[in-house]
Amino acid sequence: MKIVKHYSDDFKRDVVQHYLDSDDSMKTTASKFKVASHASVIDWVRKFGGEFRTSAMNKSTEKPKIVLPDTQESMVKRIKELEEALERERLINLATNKMIDIAERDLNVSIRKKSGARQSKK
Repeated sequence: MKIVKHYSDDFKRDVVQHYLDSDDSMKTTASKFKVASHASVIDWVRKFGGEFRTSAMNKSTEKPKIVLPDTQESMVKRIKELEEALERERLINLATNKMIDIAERDLNVSIRKKSGARQSKK
């Protein structure tokens, strides 16, 4: 007969907190806390995980502010950098479209989405 252990919610929260704060896998966390199965840790993370904020969640989502050049020379330099970046992206776009054209022609596969195409039902 299998023995079923019941854990308190405080214990479960401790396990979840440890899992979220450490780099341990669920299996390692389960073995550290002597939990019979890592599946229990999975369930507990689903149940209690929303209560904890990890360091990744605490990071600011604000975009870094762009420092505008203050002299005419730096403005000219910045414009040149932006023009070069735009040209690189234009060439990448051109190459990508050419690859798609060749693949569609040689492989007889429609890659581009047709306008007004209906979505398949799953």
